[in-house]
Amino acid sequence: MPELVTRERSLSSEHAGSELGTSIDGSRPNSRKDFEIALICALRVEFDAVEALFDEYYEPEHDFSFGKAPGDPNAYTTGRVCGHDVVLAFMPGMGKVSSANVAAGFRASFPDIELGIVVGICGGVPLGRDDEKEVLLGDVVISTALVQFDLGRQYVNKAVRKDTLQDNLGRPNLEIRAFLAKLSGSRGRTMLRGKTSFYLEELCEKDGFHKSSYPGADNDKLYRPTYRHKHQDPDASCICANCHGPHDDVCAAALEASCEELGCHDSELVNRARIETVKLATQDRYPFYGAGSGETQKPAIHFGVVVSGDSVMKSGYHRDDIASREKAIAFEMEGAGVWDTFPTVVIKSVCDYADSHKNKKWQRYAAATAAACMKAFLGEWRQAR
Repeated sequence: MPELVTRERSLSSEHAGSELGTSIDGSRPNSRKDFEIALICALRVEFDAVEALFDEYYEPEHDFSFGKAPGDPNAYTTGRVCGHDVVLAFMPGMGKVSSANVAAGFRASFPDIELGIVVGICGGVPLGRDDEKEVLLGDVVISTALVQFDLGRQYVNKAVRKDTLQDNLGRPNLEIRAFLAKLSGSRGRTMLRGKTSFYLEELCEKDGFHKSSYPGADNDKLYRPTYRHKHQDPDASCICANCHGPHDDVCAAALEASCEELGCHDSELVNRARIETVKLATQDRYPFYGAGSGETQKPAIHFGVVVSGDSVMKSGYHRDDIASREKAIAFEMEGAGVWDTFPTVVIKSVCDYADSHKNKKWQRYAAATAAACMKAFLGEWRQAR
């Protein structure tokens, strides 16, 4: 890995621009038509991380602006990332409708966008596709396809997704499929993982991002899919005492309480080989992982189907059911709204396991990791000239 790190540091220096936005070569795009890459974030924590990794900013002091099309409500940040002219937009809300509106604004103001990247945080499927790879908090998911899980029919006993040619989202275009196939290979994945780790460390050293470092393996907890987030005391004076299955109700207070407050037992945690390996690193047995509490753990990169919808997935039982049917590795809420507007890739980092025990402890780190992977991704992307 020393050669890779050396190359990354050289690459970082090559693309590093002035914090004030002065162009490295004295040039910037002539018009909005020269921008070909759109970056979209739904949460402030996501937007801040992506914006912080720009190599330069084209509109630093408001003395110059590319403007936007009449009627476009979006607010943009323009700049350069790894040699690419990019434009970043912060969504006013979460979900498909909001992302679709933002994408429409992009299309009006920046008509030659050839690649859209939805960057941020997501809920992960712990065992990944076909149980091949354990997914840990902070790992990055890159979409090879997108499925709308909340477009369908609700019956008395179950929901059935509409699965027709007209209702399904199309495949990524040939250029994106070829590029993802290259990146997902052994060499490409190793390179992408190394660069992501490098940019993540670089980001965590910036002012305002010191709290975005790795929260520690001991805080990466995965409970059995059917183990509910409720008051665990069997004598609890609320409906939680009668909750014994995946469809039973829990009290409103339990929905907002932490696992510590509810007494969720560690005896219900799922044993995972990879997280145990990472924990050993905190005992200095494997120092090359760099995974001690508060340090940066090198996240893995996973490629696969991502499920998109307006509902926040907070059920391990339903997570595994949908993931099994769709062969999905993650859940998110914005990709489907952008997908049909321009060629799109979702790059998101796992901040929870899409179950009832989810919390916000990992959001800062996950947002930083996704932003770092986005930059590593663009470092390999080649545009037709």
